[in-house]
Amino acid sequence: MRSTAVMAILCVLMLLLAGCVKGVPNPTPPETTPTLGVTVDGSVPQTTVVPTTTSPFVPVTLLPAEDVPPPSGHYTVIPTTTPATLTLIDEKILAFSYNGTAYAYTLENPPLLIECTLTVPNITRVFTEKDPTKVPTEDDPSPTRTINKTYADPAAWFQVIVIDRGTRKVVAREGYGRAFDVNPSKQVWIRYPGNYYIEFSGNQVTANIRFLVNKGT
Repeated sequence: MRSTAVMAILCVLMLLLAGCVKGVPNPTPPETTPTLGVTVDGSVPQTTVVPTTTSPFVPVTLLPAEDVPPPSGHYTVIPTTTPATLTLIDEKILAFSYNGTAYAYTLENPPLLIECTLTVPNITRVFTEKDPTKVPTEDDPSPTRTINKTYADPAAWFQVIVIDRGTRKVVAREGYGRAFDVNPSKQVWIRYPGNYYIEFSGNQVTANIRFLVNKGT
């Protein structure tokens, strides 16, 4: 009889324990703060770049050097008639260090004027030269003096080349240094409609580039 009572008590305890365990909810896992650029499950999300401004000049891959027509002089052609008013449609500031940038542009209402204002750093070098203000003496038969000369960096150069993407012919080429003069202000005119490849390249130059087009009447 004692054993029957013990068994009954054990059964009751087991039922109580089962009820308690069943009533305890599973713990909620702590919130995980995702790492920047990585989702909670570890995958890298796809990023959509939203441009801040809309430019008619679409960045394109630079042409290989062998695909660019060889230079044969300056191709810039000034239109015989110029609209009284040209409208600024885009402006870019590009810094060059033996690199280049290219754009594709469809000109529907010519002419297109590309204005380039270049900033070229100056360098200062020390030279020793004969001093014409001193009289040669026995102790100093060839007097010299040291002077500082400041001038535009001779390593600086810049080039803009425009290629008709339909005919693959160069329609304009202008620049600074190398085969060009050292005037820091450049203008390139495109006076025919077409789909153009416009490439800027250079070294030790910062270019403020303005694109102006005839917007029509």
